[in-house]
Amino acid sequence: MTPFPTGPLPRPIGPYIVTEKIGAGGMANVYRAQHSATGEPVAIKVLALHLEEQPAARARFRHEAALLLDLRHPHILPVYDYGEDGDVPYLVMRLLSGRSLADGLDKAPLDFADAARLVRQLAGALDYAHARGIIHRDVKPGNVLFDADGTPYLADFGVATVLDQAAGYDAAPGEFVGTAAYASPEQCLGMPLTGASDQYALAVVAYQMLAGRRPFDGPTALAVISLHLSEPPPDPLAHNPALPGAVRPVLERALAKRPEERYPSVLAFSHALDVALALAATPGDEHP
Repeated sequence: MTPFPTGPLPRPIGPYIVTEKIGAGGMANVYRAQHSATGEPVAIKVLALHLEEQPAARARFRHEAALLLDLRHPHILPVYDYGEDGDVPYLVMRLLSGRSLADGLDKAPLDFADAARLVRQLAGALDYAHARGIIHRDVKPGNVLFDADGTPYLADFGVATVLDQAAGYDAAPGEFVGTAAYASPEQCLGMPLTGASDQYALAVVAYQMLAGRRPFDGPTALAVISLHLSEPPPDPLAHNPALPGAVRPVLERALAKRPEERYPSVLAFSHALDVALALAATPGDEHP
């Protein structure tokens, strides 16, 4: 099988005709494509060229596919298919507008109701995944994508972990995987994770949406990790005095250094945030 060229677009991938490159990361590239027979538009995630011969990278990519094909939630990005074209593994996903939550945070803080609704929807998606033994490990604004109607989808389970390690690929013990700005203290230490780690990451996102900045920032990833491990989160009201005072203890609990001191579930955190903001949940936000 002819390898992918190094030019701007790959050759056709399986039954899909590639039309445009729309994203790239350290592990994979994402292309806009359409099915050659039906014309259906899709997004295709392809393992990066330089990783195709690395068994660990291929195993992680297959691991993501196995996870996502089994997840069906209104706020998790749908994956339609997985295949291998010769030696090239690929994922076929729903094609969205390309806008992410990261694009909207330049105008943070967000409206309280909008921020709480997003937290509620993502919390439902995370608890759904946790109930199936899956920890996302990289909850951050860039992994929250929107469709044309503004519905959010949690994406990129490429570094997710399975609570039953025998069920699939996982990182080596002690390996840090994720994004330092949103990583829980236990994740920073390379410890085994539970759903409380994703709760912490979502709380960082919530803090950013409500206060207009992340609780922990620094010049390097190591500096940020040190703050996650040792410093309490700054008072969000110091950055946004319009916040109700009741928000402070909610974020403090969800950002607790010890996972057992956080809320019992991500939705429990979301419900507490709704109460603190004096908002009522909208039916259908949390569950299928």
